[in-house]
Amino acid sequence: MSETVQTSLCKETIVRRNERNFLISRIGEEVVLMDVHNGQYIGLNAIGSAIWEKLEQPVPIHQVVHALMEEYAVSMQLCEQETLLFLEKMMQHQMLIVD
Repeated sequence: MSETVQTSLCKETIVRRNERNFLISRIGEEVVLMDVHNGQYIGLNAIGSAIWEKLEQPVPIHQVVHALMEEYAVSMQLCEQETLLFLEKMMQHQMLIVD
């Protein structure tokens, strides 16, 4: 059975990455962030890192989804769902700014 997740983000939401509270390092295709307030490390896999890179400037989520679909063989429905879930997790860690 699939899990239903409520999200406060939608495809039209404009987001950007929050670099203020993090030290950021790229290791190969992955990005590692350290929260300067609590010392917590957050590792992003290749796809998470691709999303992080796309959020350098404010961008609507639907543009991120379309860019990911051009890079990866994934359906629009799955890409939207997984991208929104990932961005929600970023919000929980204060890694995301909603404009």
